[in-house]
Amino acid sequence: MSTSKGFTLFELIVVMTIVGILAWLAYPNLSALNDIKLDGAARRVAADLRYAQNQAIGKRSVHGVLFEAAAARYTVFSPTTASPVTDPGNRARPLRVDFTRGEFQGVSIASAAFGTTRGVTFDYFGVPRDTAGVDLAATGRIILTYQGGADTIDVTPGTGKVIVR
Repeated sequence: MSTSKGFTLFELIVVMTIVGILAWLAYPNLSALNDIKLDGAARRVAADLRYAQNQAIGKRSVHGVLFEAAAARYTVFSPTTASPVTDPGNRARPLRVDFTRGEFQGVSIASAAFGTTRGVTFDYFGVPRDTAGVDLAATGRIILTYQGGADTIDVTPGTGKVIVR
């Protein structure tokens, strides 16, 4: 009678196959993580556009958002681009989102077009205009990119409705 202890080749292959399948299932899909980061950045931009619009209506003064694609950042301002509003989440700093650091690091602003300008303002009725004060004749659009993916944020002329696509 043999008392050898160990595993047979068949048992080792079965265990390694099961471990391989579990590792494959547990491995995160990196493209999904990229999509989550890009979608989060697009939702943040949309939320800040809506914030500027709501502040314009509530305070009855012009508020807007200026996009700086080359610097990968944007600033919420009132009443002029030279005067950023205070960040409601951190009253010690202006409401400026920089995509070169923080949770959205690596996201870039591919384009921001509102008529002939790179920013949008809202009057006290919430109507969107470019930063030159001209009513939007066509949809204002911001395109964000990250790792080959792209999200679009549209601002509808007349109503100022913000849509993430």
